[in-house]
Amino acid sequence: MAPSGEGTPEATEALTNSGLTGQVTKITAAGERTVLTAGLPSYSFGTEVVGPAGISYRDGKLVLAVGGPGAASVVIETLPGTNAVFTVDPASGAVTQVADILANEIANNPDPNALDCNLYGNAIGPDGSIFQADAGGNTVYKIDGASGELSVASILPGVPMPGFANPERGGKEEIDPVPTGVAVAEDGSVYVSELTGGPFPPGAASVYTADSMGMLQVVATGLTMGAGITIGPDGSLYVAQISENLLGATPPAPGSIVKIDPASGTVTTVLAGLPFPNDVQFDSAGNMYVVVMTTVPPGTPPSGMVLRVDLTQLEPVASPAPAGTPEGGSEGTPAAGGSANAVDIEAVDLAFKPNKIEVPAGEVTFNLKNAGFLPHDLTIEGVQGADTGIINAGATASITATLAAGTYTFYCSVPGHKDAGMIGSIVAS
Repeated sequence: MAPSGEGTPEATEALTNSGLTGQVTKITAAGERTVLTAGLPSYSFGTEVVGPAGISYRDGKLVLAVGGPGAASVVIETLPGTNAVFTVDPASGAVTQVADILANEIANNPDPNALDCNLYGNAIGPDGSIFQADAGGNTVYKIDGASGELSVASILPGVPMPGFANPERGGKEEIDPVPTGVAVAEDGSVYVSELTGGPFPPGAASVYTADSMGMLQVVATGLTMGAGITIGPDGSLYVAQISENLLGATPPAPGSIVKIDPASGTVTTVLAGLPFPNDVQFDSAGNMYVVVMTTVPPGTPPSGMVLRVDLTQLEPVASPAPAGTPEGGSEGTPAAGGSANAVDIEAVDLAFKPNKIEVPAGEVTFNLKNAGFLPHDLTIEGVQGADTGIINAGATASITATLAAGTYTFYCSVPGHKDAGMIGSIVAS
């Protein structure tokens, strides 16, 4: 497979496209974006896209993991740098390879099951060591920060799946653990979150801690599709759950951010109703940032986001230009105002502006503009027919309702959005 900055235009073996099109983007607190480094391996197959994955920063050191197409990585000619770990110069963007995980998987296969490799999250320890999760290989590696020497930190055990004799795991009734996220505390304690293999059973994922000998202890159970993990300013663990029921609901159930007490293992949901959250981190001021993935049809502009969280409202920090029907287009009625009393409302991700409204009792028109990047609607609870219908980013819609004196609740009916904070009140008097 020849490397190409443009990507291969047609299906090649198990892949749809591949090319040196991956990149790392630097985002300021104001949402300004600049490309730090580009020309990294990227692959797509089916609806899945892999390439630059885990990234960590500590004491001036920036570490990047580039993933690959899983089991296909060991049977095709991969692009240079696939399933490898790099350091990145934060000033120039220059990359230096420090470890070739794919080569080690092929030569040694630490998890004694099928050959597979797809790097995911990583973390830098207080001594500069790098801990790297190989989601495909079910292994967490330790990389010496100075020499690049590679060793196995831990191998996660299979996840029980009664009634399913898994041929990829020697016929055992279990599925792959799929380690995805790594966090390292100041005392050197290493924490690992797991996604699990398909069918991603709800409640089957765990969080582990590993000692210096690679021995694992369960910190918390009952998670689903765990991805990024970090240690918050309060010392708690925070984990992004991609979906709380990916295959058991249509559309897939939204994901969440959970908080874990590392001493007791108590799990508390901090944010719910998020569309495929993949990572969570904190800045030095204590602000939480969540990376949100979204799956879109081919040819549709990407709509992933970075959200800044104040625990009561999510604010988009960086995302692509809005996709969807332009304002006044076919999706949603233009905001024209159907009564003497009209209120303009914006839907952002994931909130309404304003979310507290006072109007005279009687006929009122509500003009909704979707100023976010996800589809939204506006529904007034308890008022028949008071629903704008779901509109895409950039579109507008209007509804007219007759309101008696009283207090009403309005919300977005897209699954998970109401729970995530898209709710408001109307006082008619």
